[in-house]
Amino acid sequence: MKRLMIAILCLATGQGFSQGLPLSGQAQISVITLGPDQNELVQAFGHNAYRVVDPRLGIDYAYNYGVFSFNQPNFYLNFARGHNYYYVGVASYPDFIQAYIYYNRFIHEQVLDLTQDQKQRIFDYLQWNAQPENRSYLYDYFFNNCATKIRDVLTTVLKEEIQFDGSFIKTDYTIRELTDLYLKPLPWGDLGLDIGLGSPIDRKATPNEYMFLPDYIEYSFDHASLIHGDTKIPLVKSKKVVFASTPEPPQESLIHPWTAFGLLLVIGIALSIWDLRRKKISVWFDALLLGSSGLIGII
Repeated sequence: MKRLMIAILCLATGQGFSQGLPLSGQAQISVITLGPDQNELVQAFGHNAYRVVDPRLGIDYAYNYGVFSFNQPNFYLNFARGHNYYYVGVASYPDFIQAYIYYNRFIHEQVLDLTQDQKQRIFDYLQWNAQPENRSYLYDYFFNNCATKIRDVLTTVLKEEIQFDGSFIKTDYTIRELTDLYLKPLPWGDLGLDIGLGSPIDRKATPNEYMFLPDYIEYSFDHASLIHGDTKIPLVKSKKVVFASTPEPPQESLIHPWTAFGLLLVIGIALSIWDLRRKKISVWFDALLLGSSGLIGII
């Protein structure tokens, strides 16, 4: 519901922006990192967006690659398969961040140290990308999501002018282990992703692949550089905390998967002992257990 509210906000305010608008010398482009909400699966990893502000032109836009529509065909089936189409939404930045402040999610801003030409090219690309005919993209949980799109905008526009340095990453997590870091308060969601996404996420993540997580977009941008001829400068000019969230204990699941499956194990053992004593098999239990596990395997 929270994500839907933010999506509606972006769609409602993201209309009517024109392309080709020249930015003034006061313009700034920032990357916004928004904290996770570990009480809700779709918000558990956090979020990113671009901010373009130009006081002289009176614009302050947030470009958000995390918008989706429930009205697209076969939404829930495609969501389970990771084949949904997501959209670029454009919103008033002050309105955009109010939703995250309301839900007590931290907001960090990194101002990028771009030349005027680079700012204009990135702004033009974002404006082009937000047009109805260009704004949709095929979502992938790990390789084409609302965080990786933030990186991809810069690599698409700046090409060899930008350089990421992943040497600051000292861990060798798999993609599954990276998701587990965020899903401890949501054990059932963690279990569902573990089952649904399968073995492809058990390979070691490269530094570039770490950036499917919004936090690692922020960390990676902190360690990225802009190339100007023979000169290399940090990508991030300045950082600030727009909103510091108040720590809240995550809501505990009433029934943990270990509890539920432990209880199922006890029932299975007790029923097997009972069957052994009466020399009769409880076919209904075998059919239910094996049928359910088989169905999960097929899914």
